[in-house]
Amino acid sequence: MDKLTTLKVLFIVLALGAGCVMALQPAVNRKLSTACSHAVQASVISFGTGFIALLAIATAMRVGLPSWPQLAGLPWWAWTGGLLGTYMVTVSFLVAPTLGATRWIGWVLTGQIALSLVLDHFGWLDYDQQQINRMRVLGIGLVILGVMIVSRN
Repeated sequence: MDKLTTLKVLFIVLALGAGCVMALQPAVNRKLSTACSHAVQASVISFGTGFIALLAIATAMRVGLPSWPQLAGLPWWAWTGGLLGTYMVTVSFLVAPTLGATRWIGWVLTGQIALSLVLDHFGWLDYDQQQINRMRVLGIGLVILGVMIVSRN
């Protein structure tokens, strides 16, 4: 296996791990929210512990902070990552317990793929442009069908 193939396999394993973490996170967060009086309180604690972990990792790796000139030229949307994460975590507090892990992740995955098709098609947010075609539309249709099937009781 060449170096590029090995790297791709590693990235797939890491992506699968991220998907597993996404399935775990709502349950972990739900337990946290039972001690709080509001989902936003639990989100603050969740992001607070994540922030502390990132500070510890950054300190251990000695990566430092970026300089203002490095950040000044960023487009407005590059600053929204934390807001997007806040939305995701807070909505998971509110929605995942009712939907259950399978439905939650299934619909999250469907939303991710659907928007990804649009982002790729138009090359928005610095993604390489890849046209929507019949096979991609069929793929998202099959994902939706799959989510509907696994969502049935």
